[in-house]
Amino acid sequence: MSKVAARSAVKTAIQMVHRLKPQTRLEILNFKKDRAVHVERTKEGQLRVAEDGYVRQEWQVDEREAQAILKDIIPREFPRSHELRFTVKNLDKDQ
Repeated sequence: MSKVAARSAVKTAIQMVHRLKPQTRLEILNFKKDRAVHVERTKEGQLRVAEDGYVRQEWQVDEREAQAILKDIIPREFPRSHELRFTVKNLDKDQ
């Protein structure tokens, strides 16, 4: 887990999404952990973006579309946050 300044969160999230391996998920949480954005790379290489906070939505997109979605939803979900928590989790059940 690492803390990232909210004003650089979109840029950091996009950089981390590029490095996601299949079956891993990037979780972005606020301090209270009551709002979140999840980006998961599936086995097929697609990205599943889930917004869980003010709005609950889910998209199955490619990397370029994921960037546009993140630019929209991060400021919407975390409008007053100064720091966000970034965590990368392995979703592979075999480990």
